[in-house]
Amino acid sequence: MFALGASQSLLAMLFWVVDLGGRYAGLYSPLGWALPGIWLHGAVMLFGLFPPFIFGFLMTALPKWVSAPALERGRYLPACAAMALGWGLFWAGLAWAPAAGIGLLTAGLGWAWGLHALWRAVTWPQPQAFVPDRSHAWALLVALLLGLVGQAVYGLGLLLHEAEWVRAGIVLGLWGCLLPVFFSVSHRMLPFFTSAVLKHYQLYRPMSLLWLILACFGAHGLLLLLSWTGALWVPDLVAAATVFHFSWKWQLRRSFVAPMLAMLHAATLWLGIGLLLFGIQSLATALGGSFGGLAPLHALGVGYFASMVLGMVTRVTLGHSGRAIQMGDETTWPLFGLFQAVPLLRLAGEFLMLPGLLNLSWLAAIGWLLVFALWVRRHGAMYWRPRPDGQPG
Repeated sequence: MFALGASQSLLAMLFWVVDLGGRYAGLYSPLGWALPGIWLHGAVMLFGLFPPFIFGFLMTALPKWVSAPALERGRYLPACAAMALGWGLFWAGLAWAPAAGIGLLTAGLGWAWGLHALWRAVTWPQPQAFVPDRSHAWALLVALLLGLVGQAVYGLGLLLHEAEWVRAGIVLGLWGCLLPVFFSVSHRMLPFFTSAVLKHYQLYRPMSLLWLILACFGAHGLLLLLSWTGALWVPDLVAAATVFHFSWKWQLRRSFVAPMLAMLHAATLWLGIGLLLFGIQSLATALGGSFGGLAPLHALGVGYFASMVLGMVTRVTLGHSGRAIQMGDETTWPLFGLFQAVPLLRLAGEFLMLPGLLNLSWLAAIGWLLVFALWVRRHGAMYWRPRPDGQPG
């Protein structure tokens, strides 16, 4: 799953660099894809890039959270194979439109298979004397179910050329799935990782505030589907304030003593920034104005999701390939610092429209491609080679 996600992190942005090179940088005439480029971009960023990393992580971690047996190969290999096949078909959709929708639906079969495997782990019978807390697990299963529905809706939208279906798929994919999944994992794991590094650290993980943030995500998604954009500022600002509260309680400032830990804290800060920008944008809409364009969306997608992938996936990759997690301090930490220029460039591009090769959105896409290419060059082979410590895997 991580190998698939790593491949998609390059393919997705390579496609976007080529597309923006014609439309924004003026290097050549805009390319005529079989479907609107923005639809293709949205599909792969929502459903093709981050979900393989999500499933790769949860298929390892979630059974441990609920004290269930590790997943067997028959539970995860078919899911990965269907996803890989589906996204192979999707990329053929650049030239033949039906292939994109068919590919998205095929990848959805892999998603459904993986979701069923995780559901079996969560519902694994436990002795009466020990019943593990399944709160995070159930939150994740619900979010992944909404993501599966969103992927199916998006795929049908591509097949039927229905913009409203595509829009609904975006809402479900972002507000129903990715945001709840990423923050639920952060809520579960970030205090745990921090307590293992910082001395005299008090674990802070109130479930009530997790439910509050998830409710805000759900409210935003529902208001969007109802086109009540002027009211979005209420859940967005509540969620932003709560995320900033978590960053403070989780001790962002102290986390920089350990670079691999600091990546996760810094990524979470981008979540608060993105939600704050969404709140300001909604307030401007309610007052009859406008603000930010796609800046809030990219603060979440590039700033939060991609930064969290660099931090969390590196940590899991090193740990599960039999390598010291501290190796990431020397390799990924500089890349992570370099990557922070990417969301800044992309957000600035909404306020400063520069012509040709100076276009900030195009430069941000090149920056993503460069950083992830270097990251994959360093870590990609770890998914295929035997562990250096001789352990299975």
